[in-house]
Amino acid sequence: MLCDHIRVMEQKINTSHSLSDEEKIDLEQYISRMYGSLTTFNVLFKNPSHKFTGSGKSTD
Repeated sequence: MLCDHIRVMEQKINTSHSLSDEEKIDLEQYISRMYGSLTTFNVLFKNPSHKFTGSGKSTD
């Protein structure tokens, strides 16, 4: 669910007319770092279906 919220935020950033391209790139870098942080938590989950994926692909 958290990944879904991040994806929605990413879409809103990309479609925003009030942000400059540079601001969008900066925010996209923060989002990429969030996905990276989430994937480091994978060691905490036994069931592969509960793991986070940054690419949207299943780790099964």
